[in-house]
Amino acid sequence: MGITLAQQEPLERERQVYESHLEEWRHSQLGKFVLIKDEDVLGFFDSVEAAFNEGTARFRLEPFFVKQIMPGEVVNVSFFGKRLQSV
Repeated sequence: MGITLAQQEPLERERQVYESHLEEWRHSQLGKFVLIKDEDVLGFFDSVEAAFNEGTARFRLEPFFVKQIMPGEVVNVSFFGKRLQSV
């Protein structure tokens, strides 16, 4: 028997929606913050505050998903005391 939606991690469905669209959004929405609730993409925002305010206005205390669309995974590496960042 499989895992039911109620047994999934909180916001797992939203994370899956994010992951499934990420490459597409990197071309059209890079740097924006996406707001997702359940399987619905509700918009793209210029700031985390704007996305969070919209989510709070719509859903109050219910959980919702906000994440910035970045060009790639960010890896921080220290080398001889200097910090390098790769994307």
